[in-house]
Amino acid sequence: MYRVLVHRQVASSTGKNAVRIVRRRLATEAAPEPPQKKHVFRRIIWTTVALTGTFYVGSSFVAFNSQTYYDLFSDRVPLGQSMLEFAEARGWDTLTLKDVVEASTSAVVTTRRFLEDTIGGKSTTPETDRSKTLSSSRTTVMAPIEVPKIQTKSFGTEPKPSEKKEASRNSKPKFSSDVQALVDKAEAALAKHAAPPTPAVASNVSPTAPTQEPIIEATQTRSDVYDAPLPVGFEPPPGYKRPSAKKPEAVEAKPAKPEPVPVKLPVIAPSVAALNETEPIISHLANTIDNLATYIEANPSSAIKAADVLEEAKVELTSLAERIEKVKEEERSALEAKMDEQTREYSLKLIELELESQDKLDNQEEEFKQFFEQERARTIEAYREKLEQELKTQMELINERLKQEVIAQGVELQRRWIREIKVRVEEERGGRLAKLEELSANLKRLEQVALGNAEILEDTTRIHALWSAARALTTTALASSERRPFRDELRVLRHIAAAREDELVTAVLDTLETSDVPDIGVEPLPDLITWFTTSVSPKVARVALVPDQDAGVLSYLGSYAFSAFRFKPHGLVEGDDVFSMLARAEHYLNEKDLDSAARELNQLKGPAKTLMHDWLEAARRRLEVEQALDIVQSQATIASLLIL
Repeated sequence: MYRVLVHRQVASSTGKNAVRIVRRRLATEAAPEPPQKKHVFRRIIWTTVALTGTFYVGSSFVAFNSQTYYDLFSDRVPLGQSMLEFAEARGWDTLTLKDVVEASTSAVVTTRRFLEDTIGGKSTTPETDRSKTLSSSRTTVMAPIEVPKIQTKSFGTEPKPSEKKEASRNSKPKFSSDVQALVDKAEAALAKHAAPPTPAVASNVSPTAPTQEPIIEATQTRSDVYDAPLPVGFEPPPGYKRPSAKKPEAVEAKPAKPEPVPVKLPVIAPSVAALNETEPIISHLANTIDNLATYIEANPSSAIKAADVLEEAKVELTSLAERIEKVKEEERSALEAKMDEQTREYSLKLIELELESQDKLDNQEEEFKQFFEQERARTIEAYREKLEQELKTQMELINERLKQEVIAQGVELQRRWIREIKVRVEEERGGRLAKLEELSANLKRLEQVALGNAEILEDTTRIHALWSAARALTTTALASSERRPFRDELRVLRHIAAAREDELVTAVLDTLETSDVPDIGVEPLPDLITWFTTSVSPKVARVALVPDQDAGVLSYLGSYAFSAFRFKPHGLVEGDDVFSMLARAEHYLNEKDLDSAARELNQLKGPAKTLMHDWLEAARRRLEVEQALDIVQSQATIASLLIL
């Protein structure tokens, strides 16, 4: 049994608890905490993380609006491509400023509601809950008996504050026509079969509790009588007693009516439990019908007639839910088919655009190649014309000078001949025939001299052209600081040599022209020396101790190890070992004697000869060109001496 506390006792107990709480707080109060340390490292980490996150998120939005920044961010920034893929997967590229503002507003409202619900749910205390329970019990007993209102309010348990707010937001739902007709039919059945007003108990009192005792007289005025209304199951406070009950008046006995048999009504909420998340309105309607069924079960007289209505409501509600799910499934299938079609269409468009872009790039590349070839051909033609013009000018100058020399010699010869003729005429007036014969002989000799001068002039012109071509070939092939092809210069020199009908020069140039050396050029002598001293010579020295045949891995390792501690000779040292040959070759190269160095290195055998193969090939090509040019220059010198 529960006893009601007197107000004085409640107040005194509350005061004691307050004093006890204060004492406990004072007794357990801790010493003031030391000043908190500054976490500099933690601040740096958090600041770095915040700035990095802001940079990546902001750069993602900027990249979606700027293609240049998109390429820069994805190529140069670490994890930029991954961040852009993450943003595209979550639809950041379609966000607008309005969407961001709406999302921020929704987040603020949700946070505010959560805080309000949290603060509202924790503000009550056990004492307040107890006082609310007592006051609700008193109100239930003292309230006038109104069956429909009390029973309607007593369905289910008391909702929580958050549920009340949710119900207020979702108040007055709009049902479909079928559901609204079903609700109207249920309400009409309930209004038609409602029981007459009878004393009822509030929903917070269990059905098994004893019924309320007879009403107490209000005329008693004793001080120890507690005449205030009490809830069911409660007794007066200690020292008080209940007023005496009035004697019941005699009532004529009436035949008792048979109690109606309770009928088990169908429950609709479990059959539509799967629609709680997708269709909350149907779930709410099912709960409302179940509450009506609970009320009808409390009134068995109307339960029999409402069973068919509820069964029909259950069937119609279930079929409605199935039809809604079927419509949703059909809409989902249609939407998926439409999305697949659009995906296929846009994929085809994307492939077409990609192919078109690739074709444009290929065409542009082909145009660039054609433009480059045209410019290259035009440049070569311009240089060739310039060279031919210079050669033509030089030849004209040389021919003009030779012509002037020949004319001067002819004039001098004519003067000498005229002078001799005059002397001879004066000396030999008497013997004119003898003088005429002598004059004829002089004329023939003069003719021979003129013909010889013409031949000398032609030979001089050819020799000068040969020297010019040889010098041009020497400058291009040997005197250049880098390897350059000299096929054009060699062709010019060969034509000039063929015009002179010099068999030796023609044979040498034919041999050189049939090889691939004019197309690739020869290595400059400084490059060969640098190549030998920096790359070839150290590698050959490392394998100097390796046998010529049947050398294994250990032989190479031993040679590599002992070559590092061996003394490196310099100059013209004697000996047939690899180190002596390398020293003599290096000396010859320092003296720019490539022929002697190649002869020394050509004597190597085994792995050293294999490592030296590429260098020897390059040196051989240069020596072949040098020897050919030496032969051409020698022949040109001999021809010049023969003319003189």
